[in-house]
Amino acid sequence: MASEASASSCAIHFDNLGFSNQQSLSISAKLTKTRKAGETNKAAEFNFFENADSVIQFFKQLGFQQSHIQKIIICEPRYLVSRAHKTLKPKIQLFNDLGMSESDVIQTILRNPIILRQRLGPTIHALKNVLGSDENVVTILKKVTRNLQCTANYFIPNVELLQKYCGISSDTIQKHILRRPNSFIVKTDLLRDTLIKVELQLGIPRDSSMFFYGVNFLLSCGEKNIKDKCEVFKSFGWTQSDIMKLIRLNPLCFTSSEARIKERLGYLMNQMGYKPNYLATQPILFMCSKEKRLLPRHRVLQILQEKGLIRMDYLLSSAVSYSESVFLKRFVLPFEEVHEVYAQLIGSTLDSLNHGEEIIAKTSSLTDFEGERAIRKDYLLSSAISLSESVFLKRFVLPFEEVHEVYAQLTGSTVESLNVGRCKSQS
Repeated sequence: MASEASASSCAIHFDNLGFSNQQSLSISAKLTKTRKAGETNKAAEFNFFENADSVIQFFKQLGFQQSHIQKIIICEPRYLVSRAHKTLKPKIQLFNDLGMSESDVIQTILRNPIILRQRLGPTIHALKNVLGSDENVVTILKKVTRNLQCTANYFIPNVELLQKYCGISSDTIQKHILRRPNSFIVKTDLLRDTLIKVELQLGIPRDSSMFFYGVNFLLSCGEKNIKDKCEVFKSFGWTQSDIMKLIRLNPLCFTSSEARIKERLGYLMNQMGYKPNYLATQPILFMCSKEKRLLPRHRVLQILQEKGLIRMDYLLSSAVSYSESVFLKRFVLPFEEVHEVYAQLIGSTLDSLNHGEEIIAKTSSLTDFEGERAIRKDYLLSSAISLSESVFLKRFVLPFEEVHEVYAQLTGSTVESLNVGRCKSQS
């Protein structure tokens, strides 16, 4: 009965600190469990509530909002029995010494709430040893979500293992670490086993550009999780061979949740009509956003193909691989027929598209021809061959007498037939 009363008293006090009753009970239960396990400092139990207040005030002074503090304390209640100025402040100073801004510190702690409970000095030393600069260390600390305790012991041996196993430079490894640090902050034996599995089980050779993505895939997804995702693909008629082909081309396709994979397969196969053997060769269709890229670009291609403005067999996978600026330049801005539709689908406006057209026009390169008949020197062949024959003639051949004879010879036609085409296009 006494312990229940104590827990109730704690919960009431936590409620006064801004926590809900349910949150207060959860924090109280976690602290009771750690006390029984002897994980908290007995000295900190003296005037516990005053100490808890000082910790919360400390976080507020760092710039954390009340909702941030609640998230941190719920995840790691033992902060409430830490000495703010003796334990927490020196670790914040380590962050400041690296050049972290206030927003950097907040982002780092919110992403990894237990980070201030760990020995940061040896961790930062190991990171700096490999990454070289304080700026790179800050990048890692802002991204990492794993327990950093093992970093000091395993990080450098892991890098040495990767250099020996993959035969790649430290600069290349550094780039991968900065991109996905969690995959490299693991026990060295686990990393070694994973490297072998990427080659033997996934079939991705160590010299492949996808090798490190395979490492990240296996370390971030457990065996059961991978098996469950395979079953989702198989429920849509995929074979194991199809699945492995997709993984080899880009393992990151499998890092999405089962629900997202199922939704994407439903769209690509049931609505778009794609078959497994084709989709297995097009990882880009699984990597990009459906709402922001797949749907809008598919609709644009549909309209342009229906109007005969681009080839009927132009592939969606090619279109979605372009950056937004390149797609606008090639498939949207030149065709008023799709301006309004595309603007609506991406949540933009016609004015913004026209503004983009003005910017592109002003920044175009010098031209091959003088005067109003000019085309850009950097106009890409891939853009030209995507156009239908009639559109290509209208844009790039008929207006320029300088190319009539050459084009006629190369296409097995005659200059007269081109002139006939010109008359038709003008009529």
